[in-house]
Amino acid sequence: MQSEIYPEDARTRKFRQRPHNRYWWYKLADTDYIPPVYGYLTDEEWSIIDQWHTDSGEQFENPGEITVPGISMLLGLIGGNGVSRIVQCGHYAGYSTLLLGFMLRRMGKPHSLFSIDIDPDVTEYTRSWVEKAGLSDFVHLEVSDSADPAIPEKAEQFLTGKPQLVFIDSSHQYAHTFRELDLWYDVLPVGGLCVLHDVSEFARSFDASGEGGVKKALNEWAEKNGVQCFTMNGFVENSPPDDLVYRDGCGLGLLQKV
Repeated sequence: MQSEIYPEDARTRKFRQRPHNRYWWYKLADTDYIPPVYGYLTDEEWSIIDQWHTDSGEQFENPGEITVPGISMLLGLIGGNGVSRIVQCGHYAGYSTLLLGFMLRRMGKPHSLFSIDIDPDVTEYTRSWVEKAGLSDFVHLEVSDSADPAIPEKAEQFLTGKPQLVFIDSSHQYAHTFRELDLWYDVLPVGGLCVLHDVSEFARSFDASGEGGVKKALNEWAEKNGVQCFTMNGFVENSPPDDLVYRDGCGLGLLQKV
């Protein structure tokens, strides 16, 4: 039955027909609708995201974007609370960077996203899309190690203040994530937030070093420093998305500076 709200060819409806696993969310039994993270975009902004999906799929075997559930949680935190100084550790091909930039532009917050990735080639790819989207006044891309002690000072200069929120979605390696937490938690002001993707049992396999991934780093870092952490789907090993309430089996973690 055709939706009374959206025509069959509107925005994400076509993603249900695409075979790549990156489109898994759009194929779930009860997600035959346009998610709010896309619904609020202007036609011009949606055109950029739509073109990005096609082009990134041609350029990369796996563009590595965060899921619809993950970016929805992140944009809700930012847009619902006027957060305007954000550090992103790991932008890769630029999906989340574009959506964050569109939100921050809508909020009227220039110089609000400082994004770091160690790969110069993917950063140039992301930069081309940031410029195409007209987001250069809102987003700065830095080629560096996101655990480099020199980076917070650069971030503060661009953001004109300490970051209010740090989003970690970079190497997924235990030791590197531990260093990122040490570095960025210290920089956050009291009340500042650190959001981490890939904190589930399933996501441990993303750690190329085989040392336990983001989940082990987050749990051990929080225990060592006496900081409470909250995780969604940390328990997930191999559950189908249809069986989960928070649909992303990779999980999401949250720390608050106190």
